[in-house]
Amino acid sequence: MRVRFAPSPTGYLHIGNARTAVINYIIAKKYNAEYIIRIEDTDKERSTKESEISILQDLKWLGINWTEGPDMDKGHGPYRQSERDHIYKEYTDRLLKSGHGFRCFCSREQVEEDKAKAMAENKPFHDRCRNMPLAEQERLAAEGKEFTVKFKVPENTEISFDDKIKGTVTFNSDNIGGDFIIVRSDGGPVYNYIVIIDDALMEVTHVIRGEDHLSNTPKQILIAKALDLPVPEYAHLPLILGSDKKKLSKRHGITSVDLYKQEGYLPEALMNYLGLLGWSTESGEELLEFERLVELFELENIGKSPAVFDFQKLKWMNGAYLKKYPLDKVTEMFIPYIKAAGFETLPERSKLEDIISALRNSCEILSDISKFIGIFLNEINEPDEETDSHLKEDYAIDIIKICNELIEQITPDEISSFISKVKEKSPHKGKKLFHPIRAIVTGRLSGPELDIVIPIIGFDKLKKRIKYAYSRYC
Repeated sequence: MRVRFAPSPTGYLHIGNARTAVINYIIAKKYNAEYIIRIEDTDKERSTKESEISILQDLKWLGINWTEGPDMDKGHGPYRQSERDHIYKEYTDRLLKSGHGFRCFCSREQVEEDKAKAMAENKPFHDRCRNMPLAEQERLAAEGKEFTVKFKVPENTEISFDDKIKGTVTFNSDNIGGDFIIVRSDGGPVYNYIVIIDDALMEVTHVIRGEDHLSNTPKQILIAKALDLPVPEYAHLPLILGSDKKKLSKRHGITSVDLYKQEGYLPEALMNYLGLLGWSTESGEELLEFERLVELFELENIGKSPAVFDFQKLKWMNGAYLKKYPLDKVTEMFIPYIKAAGFETLPERSKLEDIISALRNSCEILSDISKFIGIFLNEINEPDEETDSHLKEDYAIDIIKICNELIEQITPDEISSFISKVKEKSPHKGKKLFHPIRAIVTGRLSGPELDIVIPIIGFDKLKKRIKYAYSRYC
């Protein structure tokens, strides 16, 4: 069994394409298959080496390890389509000689006019050059007349295949748009043409790809049969939609794997979420280590309907993975995000681990640490508008005054009992007691337990924050 992932290096790795890569990888691991990376860089204007490198790096970050590709030739290369032109030319010549292909010398305007006429008459479209003798085609080409090469679509032919997800899919050749271009006027072969050649020559047995390629499949099957090439088995994954049931795009949230990485999502969580998108386990399990995902996964279990990408669920899943890591490992993971938040100088390791231990349950992604780390590392935390308003209340001012008195009376060794001492002196209880204390100590109304925060920040920092609140509100 041989599967492939074939990205176009024209930008970042989109989350939808990453899902396709993940599903192919799961299948490869489940059936001990070869996993091929093929770079589909026929769009010479938009394809870049930088994009190719970025996509391959993102795949490696996800944990996908291919067995063949541009960096690992196992005898089926080259693995970049831009390096395979000599192969495609050979097959184009075969199609022209067999009559399955022909040169079209019509202008684009002429073709569009003919298509419109065929549609108006409810007839299948056939190019006016399709029956031109090969010798005449070669004569006009030799004279320098511009042409494209088109595939001659047979009339009223049923094209059927068994899709691993959708079941039996049938097209009629009269309804696939007529004769179609396989080589552009600049000599460049088009995707629909060369993809089936590459799949055959690379001995790909199973093509698992997005549903947006479904309409391409009958054309590719026709080409394969005309060239006497094997046709792989197909599985077309349903599209991914946003919460509004429209195609997933940037307006819904992050769509780039690289940005997920930058935000502090974990590859294991993203792999887990993408691997489960569109189906569910019988037991309802959702947090699945990769080996378990491989064990339970079956292509046939994926639903036929589009899958909705739930950004909040992915965040929850990421948070669950963060909680599973040992403290020393998760501390290392948070450090770059703490520094990015402006804290280049970090406390000693034991204290830093205490801080991470206090905050890890508040963080769903690594970058969330920037919202909370100041609670521990800032000297003073400026209250936000809501907290400021809260601290101006009479009951809050009472608590500020009590804290200010107590901090002058206790020693650093008594800091752990500070809250209980405030409680003894306070006429207020519940939220009117604890919200002001939290606001004084942290500058906010929610966050980690104060019994954890106060010992970590220490006596001197606690005193500074109380004095700041007293000078501002009393």
